[in-house]
Amino acid sequence: PPGPQGLPLIGNLLQVPTRLAFLKFAEWSKVYGPLTSYTTLGQRVVVISSAKAAGDILDRLSAKTSDRPCFIKTEHLTHNMDFATVNQGAFWRTQRRAAHESLNVHAAKSFFPVQEEESCMLVEGLVRHPEIDIARHLYRYVSSIAWRVIYGHSTIKLEVDEPGVPPDSFFRAFFQATIPGGSIVDIFPFLHPVISRSKFLRRVTSGHLAYMYPGRAMNGTLAPVPSSSMHILLRRCVVFLRRTGPFIAYSSHDPIRWRGCRPSARSSRKRTATALKWFFIAMLLHPQAAVTARSQLDLVVGKRFPTFGDIEHLSYVQAIVKETLRWRPPGPAGLAHVATEDIVYDKFLIPKGTILIPNVWSICRDPALYQDGDTFDPSRFLDDRGNLKPSPADSHDDYLVFGHGRRVCVGKNLAVNMLLIAVAQLLWAFDF
Repeated sequence: PPGPQGLPLIGNLLQVPTRLAFLKFAEWSKVYGPLTSYTTLGQRVVVISSAKAAGDILDRLSAKTSDRPCFIKTEHLTHNMDFATVNQGAFWRTQRRAAHESLNVHAAKSFFPVQEEESCMLVEGLVRHPEIDIARHLYRYVSSIAWRVIYGHSTIKLEVDEPGVPPDSFFRAFFQATIPGGSIVDIFPFLHPVISRSKFLRRVTSGHLAYMYPGRAMNGTLAPVPSSSMHILLRRCVVFLRRTGPFIAYSSHDPIRWRGCRPSARSSRKRTATALKWFFIAMLLHPQAAVTARSQLDLVVGKRFPTFGDIEHLSYVQAIVKETLRWRPPGPAGLAHVATEDIVYDKFLIPKGTILIPNVWSICRDPALYQDGDTFDPSRFLDDRGNLKPSPADSHDDYLVFGHGRRVCVGKNLAVNMLLIAVAQLLWAFDF
């Protein structure tokens, strides 16, 4: 595919920013089209910027495009414990299937009571403690749901230091490390042995591990507190893994609860909280959207709290959630895939080993799907009668932010439900 001219040896390394790379990719797509090719130190990278190209390459050719690149820094940051970023293999396939058994559309409904209760607590916390930073309220909400569902612990209180508040430094480092050339050890691999022996790096990554696995002792495991939601989740994982093999669930130091069922909920926490922050910004910038949603809530719900039973009748609330994720997608550069075979697409050769970047920012602004993509407009998802329109092809039900092919986020249903109930109750409770 076409792309910008690079320099000898280093290619386009100096042209790809380490921050906000998705904006540079979007700029290139306006010049070179839906596929933009560049190189960094001989590594070929193809950026995908349209929904159709992403659907053709990452969905319909997923058997050839579902591997992950080997980014050294991400392995250090995650201790190679997150199956969302590990390479394909028997372990990845089995763990993903186990997580899907626990978090599919049907299974996610079993967590409705926890999500409704936590959403009510979010509203109450905002009313009672307006002096506390709104980000803390949102992190408490998403972290407490994961804390209860995965570990079976009681709700996280707003007034105490919760284990689930994610360090922004971790996510900045993580997403930067997933951009080809974004880490010095990927640029100069010979530094890997030196850096891996660094006491400073081990101390920093141990801190990150403490966040990813809250409550886990480094020389042992956390004993979860029994709860119905945790039992449901673990039972589904255990039943599936017993069918597929008794030992696949275990790594050298972690049983199933650390490997099979946790990663999807953990990785969605930061993005879900970020999406809720953008929801608040969108409502403040576009108060008429909040007024329209409030009118529908008054008609459907009245004076009681909204519940999941109301969501199907709240089309405008659903449209606001979809538009928030489209307008300001969390993780706008997406997570990279790797082609495991040569691919010919639209007369272009994509060689084996090419890194494929689905630029979510551009895909969510694809004019073939969404006209005037920079404008926040929930009504784009509604017909003349106010009902949700059928989703267009390759739009993933208008939830493109959750990835493609075999790498679609397994926590998608949990995250979408978290957003729907929170947005419904926030719009019901507050004027914007």
